[in-house]
Amino acid sequence: MKLLTDADVYRFPVAQAVKSMRTALLLHASGHLTAPPRLRAAGLTFTVGETPDAFGFRAYPNVETPLEEQLVAVWNAQGQVEGVIVGSALGPLRTSALGAVATDVLSRPEASRLGLIGSGIQAKAHALAVATVRPLSRILIYSRDAVHREKLAAELMALGLPAKATASAEQVCTESELLTLATSSAKPVIRAEWVRPGTHVCTLGPKEKERHEFPPELAERCALIVTDSPAQLGALSGAAVRALGGYVQNPPSRRPEDITLFLSVGLAGTEVVLAQELLRFAQP
Repeated sequence: MKLLTDADVYRFPVAQAVKSMRTALLLHASGHLTAPPRLRAAGLTFTVGETPDAFGFRAYPNVETPLEEQLVAVWNAQGQVEGVIVGSALGPLRTSALGAVATDVLSRPEASRLGLIGSGIQAKAHALAVATVRPLSRILIYSRDAVHREKLAAELMALGLPAKATASAEQVCTESELLTLATSSAKPVIRAEWVRPGTHVCTLGPKEKERHEFPPELAERCALIVTDSPAQLGALSGAAVRALGGYVQNPPSRRPEDITLFLSVGLAGTEVVLAQELLRFAQP
């Protein structure tokens, strides 16, 4: 049995994580990934998943911070424990990789300008993941904290990505073809009319009836709304929300002016698929 930490997760290639999440979505679409909605009990949140090759669970505390430590345990099909991963790095990697698959499937092939609203761990991870599926010509970043957005821009530039901090969320929206909302805000952080036609939007933050980082009017402008887990998301103001897995092999047709929206909620079981890949990638 292996025990991995964040140091091991950071060594895992982002492009390989995106490939792993693509596989997980296809398994879910074909009925070969068991992914029930998450369960909260005794101060912890649990998600479980099963594929033909593995089964396992993830557990993390019910606290609203991006740095809480999580535990993911994986068994193989023979019932042997393959390993355990502990730390805070696997979650953002999994979430960003799912977002990158959605970007690859739903956005215009020529889209190259990424906008980030938010400058935390999820925003950085998403930029790195999207860069594996689209050649990014520019990354614009806005967050309320000027120091944080400048810091993220510098970090991405050091990694070879063309990033720049801006002083306005509106500028990020109007000048981007790919837009990611990566905040913890319970209120909309943009206005629907700022989003330009043809944009693909990914939201990573809250999506509850009274708590959401995007305005409901944005959904009304979208030609297609997709999520990784309809069962986890539930209804969204009556809007028709499709499953991302159904489009991975057959991307939807889209007009140049269509706006697409990906609602990332965390498909249960994907962390088991990714954790198994990590365990096999790690040195003995």
